[in-house]
Amino acid sequence: MKTKLSAVLALALVFTLASFASQTAVTGILTDDMCTKKHMMPGKPNADCVRECIKHGAKYVVVSGGKVFVLKGNPEEFSPLAGKKVKITGEQKGDTFTVASIEAAQ
Repeated sequence: MKTKLSAVLALALVFTLASFASQTAVTGILTDDMCTKKHMMPGKPNADCVRECIKHGAKYVVVSGGKVFVLKGNPEEFSPLAGKKVKITGEQKGDTFTVASIEAAQ
């Protein structure tokens, strides 16, 4: 019985550590996949352009070091940071980033 319990606990620990190991942090500009770096609403702040593009079906992305990462997560958490430099933490698979946390960056 103790052997089975030890095995279950060890397996749980391995899965927990693996989930932490897959967390990645990226810092970049929170924008949309329609405009990315060049916004198309002259005279308006970038944040307004991002939010308008999102309303029309664009996806939130982070541009970091020339790479574009499509964000999966809660758009309501992304909106206040639209057009700003952010730090995102989560799981990256290819060019998609499942966001665990997002915050303003300096």
